[in-house]
Amino acid sequence: MRLNSLWTVIPLSLTLVAGAAILPGCGEKKAPPKPVAPPPPPAPPAPKPIDVGTLLQTSRADKRVQFPQEKAPADDAVAVSVIDLASAIAKGDGKAMSGLLVNVGKDVLDQLQANGQWEDSTAKIEAVRVVELSAPGARPQSFNVSLAIQEPGIAYLVRFTGTLDNGKYVFTGLPGGRKTHPRANQFDDGVFD
Repeated sequence: MRLNSLWTVIPLSLTLVAGAAILPGCGEKKAPPKPVAPPPPPAPPAPKPIDVGTLLQTSRADKRVQFPQEKAPADDAVAVSVIDLASAIAKGDGKAMSGLLVNVGKDVLDQLQANGQWEDSTAKIEAVRVVELSAPGARPQSFNVSLAIQEPGIAYLVRFTGTLDNGKYVFTGLPGGRKTHPRANQFDDGVFD
């Protein structure tokens, strides 16, 4: 054999040997199958909404406060703070309302009370209805609530963000939108603008 042909035979032989090593049944054992990871554990069940009807009865809620069960949060502290807010508005209780607001809101309330607008507007209230509440899980850091305020012949929205501050929720006003209805429960459809 010449040297040139030896260099041709060696690579060809190595290729055949390498190919035989990967062919099944050539004396090589198959690698065991990789173990399959177990499925992840199921997610914990979503917290159940609390019974707002019971809270309305046991709290000092104004009789004009309406809190439909389908709007109920999973956290009783959220529900109680919303009931307190709605009651303060329904009663026109400036002192209670002031205790629920952040500082900027307190300043606005003080101005409304000083010029008589707070008493004038709250004196006409027939109902305060919770029409939207986005409070995920237990003891959320913040949540949004929309209340439909019903006066004779017209209902309109007021919106707030509740924020956890030193163990209690305080509220900041949000733009309420311009839509009105004859009755507060007509906002239950979730269409606010």
